[in-house]
Amino acid sequence: MSEAFLYYLWQFQQFDKLNLKTITGENIIVLKTGILNTDAGPDFTNARLQINEIEWVGNVEIHIKSSDWKLHKHQQNEAYNNVILHVVWENDQSIIRQDGSLIPTLELKSITDIFLFEKYKYLVDNQLIIPCKEHFSNVSDLSKFAVLDKVLAKRLQQKAQIVEEIFEQNNGDWEETAYQFLAKNFGFKLNSDTFLRLSQNLPLKILQKHRDNLFQIETMLFGQAGLLEMADEYSEKMIKEYDFLATKFSLKENRLKPQEWKFLRTRPANFPTIRLSQFAQLITQQQSFFSLFTQTETIENLRNVLKIEQSSYWQTHYHFGKLASKPSQGLGVDSINNILINTVIPLLAFYSQKTNNHHFMDRCVQFLEALPAEKNHITDTWETLGLVIKTAFDSQASIELFNNFCTQKKCLQCSVGIEILKK
Repeated sequence: MSEAFLYYLWQFQQFDKLNLKTITGENIIVLKTGILNTDAGPDFTNARLQINEIEWVGNVEIHIKSSDWKLHKHQQNEAYNNVILHVVWENDQSIIRQDGSLIPTLELKSITDIFLFEKYKYLVDNQLIIPCKEHFSNVSDLSKFAVLDKVLAKRLQQKAQIVEEIFEQNNGDWEETAYQFLAKNFGFKLNSDTFLRLSQNLPLKILQKHRDNLFQIETMLFGQAGLLEMADEYSEKMIKEYDFLATKFSLKENRLKPQEWKFLRTRPANFPTIRLSQFAQLITQQQSFFSLFTQTETIENLRNVLKIEQSSYWQTHYHFGKLASKPSQGLGVDSINNILINTVIPLLAFYSQKTNNHHFMDRCVQFLEALPAEKNHITDTWETLGLVIKTAFDSQASIELFNNFCTQKKCLQCSVGIEILKK
């Protein structure tokens, strides 16, 4: 038995409600189950019950055994004085409030269909990657759509929190936050943290002093990245320029080490050298990343801005002094979509929360619905089960559902799992 299952029983009233009584024989009518509380304090808040002839408004606490009340030391916590009903699987002890009054207790063990618990145990105990895999095709589209909406909202909140952390580190500077968050995602998966550290060690306000000179922007980025090496005439020129700029802006003490960058297990087009050059190009073209991301209203306009190419040297090189076997292309369609999904949308989500302006959250959803779905092993798994994944809205939601619900067996927080249990 688990408290999560008992939360489900109470929230959805999945027990015999006919002649519902407390353990002392008082009649119970549930007018409102209350709101599930995920923070500290009683499990359900603002419940409304009628016990005998009296209507009560307050909180509901749930335990496997009533003695868990004392085990959890609720008798010492004033927050539990407003509990109007103690819901337990098994009553093994009477519980009183701090004022000495008896807390009405409802025991579920005798009024719950044990087959329901067996179905729940099957979901959380089976070894399938997606616990409901064998039942998924029989679940209504409405339940599937409902859970995708729910988990996408959760994913946007989580991504907004990442932006918030960077925002707070920058003391509320929106421009530096947009620049650093973009840098983080320009590193894509392998080099995201390293790219972020680079941007934190090389403030945008310094780069903007030389925004009209691509070579100098590249020089500062490559120099601070620790990737400059004497290999040819171009790199020699860049090293000399970096020495001048690093002295001017006191940069060298924050320079990264070459080994912090990952080149292995990535295609040459994703090498840090190529991404740094592309990032430099974007810096020279945009006066304000924050304005770009928050004021551009169509996904196509953003796509066009992000259609950039690296400088001519890096179109024919992947490393200093080594000519590439074939020219490299600019930022590809998949990479642009990745940046839109993982940079622009989280920034808009956080900005929406920070300003309490729902227009920007609506734009997040609009952009996700306009972007194609990502393709990876998670989306492939869902599609084999018949889940329709056409847009980035679908793929982002399905990734969140898989990572933070299915693999963690949170079936009772999922409308799909709830529907399966009800059948």
